[in-house]
Amino acid sequence: MSAFLLRTISFAVALGAAGVQGASSFAQSSDPATLWSAPEAGGPRRLQTLQAGGELYAAPATGSDLLGALAPGTLLLNHGCEATTGEAWCQVTPLHGGAKGYVLASSVSPAIGPDGVLPTGVDTSKRRAKSRDFDARSSFPCAQEQGQQMGECAGAVARGGGGDATVVATFPNGFSRLLYFTHGAFMRGNATMSGVGIDTDWSLQDGAYQIRVDDQRFAIPVEFVLGRK
Repeated sequence: MSAFLLRTISFAVALGAAGVQGASSFAQSSDPATLWSAPEAGGPRRLQTLQAGGELYAAPATGSDLLGALAPGTLLLNHGCEATTGEAWCQVTPLHGGAKGYVLASSVSPAIGPDGVLPTGVDTSKRRAKSRDFDARSSFPCAQEQGQQMGECAGAVARGGGGDATVVATFPNGFSRLLYFTHGAFMRGNATMSGVGIDTDWSLQDGAYQIRVDDQRFAIPVEFVLGRK
């Protein structure tokens, strides 16, 4: 199991996020064969495998190539569902890496985010952040150079619900970096002259994201990202 996945699992537990039990409860109140639309058509952004897990196929048929088994609670990007040969299938991509494929709709349910919100439609937080349309502003510890003591960044956040958010961190010298979160997990930073933004490490400690992007470091409160009171 990758270190990134281990951090994500630990993070979900620490947040008390809606996990497999939450997804199962949602399924009990709806038809397991519901054909959910893709986010572009207003459907849920992510699906989640139920307690029995699931299997990822190359095509919407159990006779197609099996791409892999999905553990219970696996988060999947939703590309839309369809009925094929009498069964309902959803095209998905594992959130934390893997091939695009198909799962039986009866093995998944819309994924509720760590803020308790079921996000639907396309996440607009990146666009809003670039347009400076923010939900909140604050400050948090940061360091711009390797080995530098932590100072303070001005922060602004555009939230998309369901744990999706874009944070803009501005250092005292005016340099800014965008930090992207999906389903409550830190994903990456934008590419800048300081680096590509995908050389990262992060953890959750004392109610804050401890994030490294290239040589920069940030300590951002969970409440600031998710908007929880």
